[in-house]
Amino acid sequence: MLSTALLAGSLGIASIVGVAEMPSNARILDARERSLYDAGHVPGSQHVDWKDWTLEKPGLTSLVTGNPANWGKLLADLAPLEARLRLLGLSNATPVVVVGTPDGWGEEGRVAWNLLVLGAANVALLDGGFPAWKAAGRPVERATPPLPSPGTFTVALRGERRARLEEVAQALRAGRPLLDARSPEEYSGKAMTGQKRGGHVPGARLVPEDRLYRPDGRYVTAGELRALIGLGEKPSGAPPITYCTGGVRSALLSLLIEARLGIVSPNYDGSMWEWSAREDLPLTTSTPGSR
Repeated sequence: MLSTALLAGSLGIASIVGVAEMPSNARILDARERSLYDAGHVPGSQHVDWKDWTLEKPGLTSLVTGNPANWGKLLADLAPLEARLRLLGLSNATPVVVVGTPDGWGEEGRVAWNLLVLGAANVALLDGGFPAWKAAGRPVERATPPLPSPGTFTVALRGERRARLEEVAQALRAGRPLLDARSPEEYSGKAMTGQKRGGHVPGARLVPEDRLYRPDGRYVTAGELRALIGLGEKPSGAPPITYCTGGVRSALLSLLIEARLGIVSPNYDGSMWEWSAREDLPLTTSTPGSR
């Protein structure tokens, strides 16, 4: 069956068996690249692209004519987001499982984070993603299913799940923990994707997104996650803020902290695309706090 956390109306980790036994009103959203979805997906699942939910859609056109600082930020106009959620057949209490892949960029975390920030009550990540589903011999569908009957979703923002630039700057001044979910190369400033400047927020701890998965593709355990983020058994103070390049990999990190450790850790959706565009905000290429 589905995890207790999911049924209780918060974030959970769903097993393959749990998804197969979902109630008839539940919905499955596939956050992988469209080409992967078209090659095979969980029967009945709808494809969702996190980039369709942002203030400006990332890409070459936007790089030339738009503002990359807006690429990761959640769309400010809530009406189209509400309409999109209703079109997917969602109401606020609809059980939703989001499917990703360990070979991706944590897109399932960003889609699930979007839903939770906007007011969804019952959201879970499929442990192991689509590869685990397929490896278990579960049925695979290739045709896109018809959209379900429209839902009645009403946006009810949950600001505690989202960090804005000002909050991150304040956290830096106060010494609040910051977690960087990018690769070591990005963290050190040796690699950039659409950023104005390289490096990381001073003092941020490196927690690469690819280390959030175990060798079998399932998510890390609570103990493994504690070690990754450097959090003790009884942490005190404000919860850590997560960030990456555009708030995608960091959304997955944020939600795993919540699902495994019971801590709501805000995700900075503007992330490095926004932070690096501000020349007055500090970046460093040193490596304190990395593991």
